Amino acid sequence: MSGPAWFIGILAAVGMIVVIGASYVPWYARYRAYQHAVYLRLDLPSRLERVVGARLMARERGAGIGGFVFTVAAILVLTLWSDPLDDALLGSWFVVGALLAGAGVGTAVAALITRGDVAPGRPRVARAGAVAVRDYVAPFERIGARVVVVLAVAAWIVVTAVDVPDDGALALGLAFFAVAGAVTLVLFEVASRRIVDVPQPAGSTAELVWDDAIRASALRDLLTGPLALGTYGLVFGAVGLGAIGNSAASAAAFVGGGIVVASLVVNLIVGFVSRPARYFLDRLWADLRWSDTADTAATATDAA
Repeated sequence: MSGPAWFIGILAAVGMIVVIGASYVPWYARYRAYQHAVYLRLDLPSRLERVVGARLMARERGAGIGGFVFTVAAILVLTLWSDPLDDALLGSWFVVGALLAGAGVGTAVAALITRGDVAPGRPRVARAGAVAVRDYVAPFERIGARVVVVLAVAAWIVVTAVDVPDDGALALGLAFFAVAGAVTLVLFEVASRRIVDVPQPAGSTAELVWDDAIRASALRDLLTGPLALGTYGLVFGAVGLGAIGNSAASAAAFVGGGIVVASLVVNLIVGFVSRPARYFLDRLWADLRWSDTADTAATATDAA
């Protein structure tokens, strides 16, 4: 196992331990809850502060545990399998990929086993119609993840089908990221539907809105894995196509790399302008008023 891979692996494992530990700190949970409220530009009633913070911490704890387990597993693989994973760059990327995959698995599990509840005797609020994954995640994020993973798998197939002058590290890296991207994408497609199908017990509009906010955040976190791993696979694929020595393949690698970079820039611009984290609000709560989630409205509703 190379020195850089060791450094990144240890740093990632320690980072995940810090994330897990922080998830048990009350003031950090409160900070994260209000940070999320500011980012969404959504009022957080003080009576929901503890519940929202606890659910966010459960999700972060799940991501931390999953990331730690997968990181340690990656370190063990790198330690036991020195050839060709001893390559410094490949080993480092392997650890990062394992971290992302593990965090995605942990997030999915936490989102599925944690949910809000309503005290007995309180009235319940329900939405008028059914919801789907498309109501929580912006189209360019969902479609973008599928596109990069499909292109990464296609690049892997092409590079595998031809004779690439490489010592094996490039082909192995491409295979890992293409397969890992596909697996995490399947995880998203399956887990996202299960998460959306989980009942939403709520005693007020504010509780229902914040349940949607936490769901949307979890689903977007799940997409991080396939997006990142698929992009890594495209990078390895472009390098592999360029290494074939064929002018057409090299041109394809160059054009493909340019498309990837342009797509990332476009996604960043679109994300900055459209604020995809608020997509679910525009989709499900287009007529939401500030008073619907404010403490004053909630108090008046409860009193009535």
